Amino acid sequence: MRKGILTQAAYQRSVYRKLKDDHPALSPYSWKRCTKMPFGAEELVVSEILMTGREKDLFVYAAARAVTAVAAEGGHPFGVRVSVLVPEQTEEDSVKEMTEILKETAKEQGFQILNILTEVCPDTVEVTVSVTAFGTCESRDEETEKAYDGKDLVLVNPVALEGSLRVLHEKEEEIRERFVPVFLQKLLDSRGTLFAEKAVRKAEEYHADFIKPVTDGGVFGALWELAEETKTGYEVDLKTFPVRQDIIEICELFRLNPYQMASGGCLLMILEDGRGFVEVCKRDQIMASVIGKMKAGKDKIILNGEERRCTDRPAEDEWFRICKGGK
Repeated sequence: MRKGILTQAAYQRSVYRKLKDDHPALSPYSWKRCTKMPFGAEELVVSEILMTGREKDLFVYAAARAVTAVAAEGGHPFGVRVSVLVPEQTEEDSVKEMTEILKETAKEQGFQILNILTEVCPDTVEVTVSVTAFGTCESRDEETEKAYDGKDLVLVNPVALEGSLRVLHEKEEEIRERFVPVFLQKLLDSRGTLFAEKAVRKAEEYHADFIKPVTDGGVFGALWELAEETKTGYEVDLKTFPVRQDIIEICELFRLNPYQMASGGCLLMILEDGRGFVEVCKRDQIMASVIGKMKAGKDKIILNGEERRCTDRPAEDEWFRICKGGK
């Protein structure tokens, strides 16, 4: 099967259709990461993220995705639980280092670490971590179906930041031979951007109609998924996407497409007044841009200069090309 999240077609065939009759709360979409359930007078919002890798920041990458997903569903994140499988040859100091990094991040971002369950597994070759984030939100009546046609489509935070950070760890020697330390330090200092709750709260103040985190498969994959969920097409201009030169140069070095690369912290939003929201973001040093408009119908159009093309179905994340060891 394709690496990454199970394809929508496979999920529908092998999971959703087998369970939907007896489990009506099950999402019809393979990429949905959040569940809401009654929690006293409020609702509990839960998101689970599964990641595999060798980086010392792996706990942080997974926690960032989970916490941001809870926020995007309207929840106020308060804590995370971590379950991790480590290879038999893993040194205890490695687990200690990953824990310390998550501890510092939790302090910076304002959430609690509720548990870290670590298990040594002789059959694994990389660390596999599952992070479950919890948050609460007001209990609301089920919303009526919204109309998105003609509304602005906004992209917040740079594409491929998470993927570039992971590439930097995996290919550090090659990258440091090519780029000066200050260039790379700027990228490393951006890790806090992977947690996008601040941008979500601002979008809520602007009455955003839809907020979608961009993760595996990059922004191209997220755009396709957004259209499926909203049952609305779109037309976007690639040249307006928020990108950073350091990220682009790292992607070019390894011939990676940044628009199909892991983009934790990046958010797609549908708003009535996208330009006004972008101005608010800029005042708070949040990178954001109106990239296009929602369009009635099913057409998913990407413009790039004179080129006009339809969005492909989500592809395997570019990160896996680095995992395979090639350029």
